[in-house]
Amino acid sequence: MSDDMPLKLPRYVFRRANGSFRYKRNVPLHLRALIGKATLYRQLGDSYKEAMQNLPLIHARIEALLEGEKEKSARDRSIEIIRGALGDEVADMVLANAVPEYSEIEDALNELGKALHKQKLPSEIVEQVYSGKLRQEVITLETVLKDYVAYKSDTPKAEKEITQRVERLRKDMQHIYGKQKLKYVSLSDISRQDANDLRDHLLSRVSANSAVRMLGVVRTAINHAIVEHSLNIPNVFTNLRIKGAGASKLDRLPLSDTQVVHLEPAYSNDTTAWALFVCLRDTGCRVSEIAGLRVKDCDTDNGCLRISPTPWRTLKTNNSQRSVPLSPEAIKALEEVSQGKDPEAPLFPQYAKERGGDNCSAMLMKRLRTIITDKKLTMHSLRHRMKDKLRNTGCPEAISMAILGHGSNTVAANYGSGYALDVMREHMKKVWAS
Repeated sequence: MSDDMPLKLPRYVFRRANGSFRYKRNVPLHLRALIGKATLYRQLGDSYKEAMQNLPLIHARIEALLEGEKEKSARDRSIEIIRGALGDEVADMVLANAVPEYSEIEDALNELGKALHKQKLPSEIVEQVYSGKLRQEVITLETVLKDYVAYKSDTPKAEKEITQRVERLRKDMQHIYGKQKLKYVSLSDISRQDANDLRDHLLSRVSANSAVRMLGVVRTAINHAIVEHSLNIPNVFTNLRIKGAGASKLDRLPLSDTQVVHLEPAYSNDTTAWALFVCLRDTGCRVSEIAGLRVKDCDTDNGCLRISPTPWRTLKTNNSQRSVPLSPEAIKALEEVSQGKDPEAPLFPQYAKERGGDNCSAMLMKRLRTIITDKKLTMHSLRHRMKDKLRNTGCPEAISMAILGHGSNTVAANYGSGYALDVMREHMKKVWAS
């Protein structure tokens, strides 16, 4: 683009007299005393192209700065000011509540507090700096939710999922409690009635089981806060009574042998769909576990699947990582779809992406619904079927749990030795033959 052509510049971007580009952002009034500036400037570059390349990062940093200042507690801001003005040693003494009375340090803090008062900083900051005594930070429901998101965000995917889940919860809690209660009322002042009010609100718009899951996040987040902050308070979200919640035999029905046979034509006309169907039918694995396989996870020489995390798919629990025997029919189907592919490559590349398991499930369900319309019968019903058939053929519960990746199974320590696979295969053969 020629420098002579008029430019339509994005918001916060202006062109200086020397031709370079600059980012200019006015600081909100309530943050000016905290940041110490009324306007923030950042150099973007000498050319329009360079400026547009740098703009997203600069804008994101400014947004984070403003948001971070807005979210900081008065206690955190006070210690930052003390550390910046008087040094680490004084700040550490304040944190330890060890400032000597009538000392030069106390006098310095008094003078700093007076200066901050003249700058019209918030009174809660001025008081803490002046006195050298920090207020105990109030733990609120908002604090609890933020801490829990930070704790659970060990991967970008996990961060995205927990953030979305908590944000939906925050909206429900805000609707019931209001912003002020959520942000400022101490967790110790949240009552059992508050917990019941949130439960009733959730039940008015979601199913009982969904309400249980959502309230479970709140309960777990509060438990985390109680431990991390050494709080001596009860968790009022524990053991809430929710009528109609809990697993039911009618929630998801297992597919019968006859229904499975009737379903086969819906999948047999496509090699990918058939390989997925046969693996789900003969292993009882979750759809996402099969959809996210790598080629090397299909150990057809030893006749088993190695279920483990992949770059594009995590596992539901630690116990989900396991080896599962394959039927001869599943081995044949997997060999066909893996032929010519690199061992590290995804077995089903179209599903090796975010929400790939959901996309795979949708494809499989579309085929299932051409044969079966009962909404209690889904692809997950194949997993229920395997569970039932293992039980009905006399498979011990511990081995069944190992096959399905449930709970704390007792044979997990045998994985890789050959013994567990052989034991599991003997029981699964009875299912494949029935």
